[in-house]
Amino acid sequence: MATTKKTAETKAEKVTAKAAAKKAPAVKKVLAEKKAQVEKKAARKPAAKKAAVKAAEIIIQSPMGGNITPDEILARIGKAEKVYVRVDENKAYWVNGEDTGSVDLW
Repeated sequence: MATTKKTAETKAEKVTAKAAAKKAPAVKKVLAEKKAQVEKKAARKPAAKKAAVKAAEIIIQSPMGGNITPDEILARIGKAEKVYVRVDENKAYWVNGEDTGSVDLW
């Protein structure tokens, strides 16, 4: 009787191994599709777009003559949450919390 039990267990293991082998390609395919989806999402992240925008150089021109860059404006203002540039007035208005102010650009 013990031999019959071992034989039955061995047959069950073989059947299970065969079923797993048949499912393995399908599982690998699903995993490959999931990996491709994750890679696509990583490629679409906004960080890649922001890096492209940072590479562009922005120059602000005054109608009265003169150029200035955002870096030069921030150097004159210092720390600010928002900066509004009015080229017709040749001023940059800034906001930092409840504090506000303006700086002559040219």
